[in-house]
Amino acid sequence: MPRRNLLLDACVAINLAAVTGIDRIADALQLRFIIAAQAAAEAGYLRDIVKGTVVLTPINLEQYLSSETLEIRELDATELPLYLELASVVDDGEAATIALAIQRGIDLATDDRRARRVCEDRRLAEPTRTVALLRSYAQASQLADSEVREMLVRVRERASFLPARSDPDLKWWNEHIGDA
Repeated sequence: MPRRNLLLDACVAINLAAVTGIDRIADALQLRFIIAAQAAAEAGYLRDIVKGTVVLTPINLEQYLSSETLEIRELDATELPLYLELASVVDDGEAATIALAIQRGIDLATDDRRARRVCEDRRLAEPTRTVALLRSYAQASQLADSEVREMLVRVRERASFLPARSDPDLKWWNEHIGDA
């Protein structure tokens, strides 16, 4: 069965990298993640605690390039004008991601409120959010509640991510993360 493509902005890529297994998530969901070069450049570090000290751990997206898990795409000349237009409204990574989504007809994932608004204004399909991806992954992989909790804590701690109050899966997140 062919994999469905899904564009990731930098923040979603960081959140998934915090789980330590972008490839496992892609495989479980039968997805190929695509990230614009501009967004890949923004996916910098995760926060880890080593001997009681916060250490910034570089995110290595290139480790996933040899499989069907992840592809980094450059904008082509026809996409640059739209990218520049969008970059006046959202960050470079989101602008490149949205430009690719529009020009190449690929669904995208973002939690960024402004980027989601641009997608709505441009009549794109509603972007997938981090928590929806994690929930789908947990269900597809039949993770135990303790494994789901551990995954969500890793995303919260390593990627400094908390879902928006408007996130449709916020209740699921809160039920699984508890008071951790």
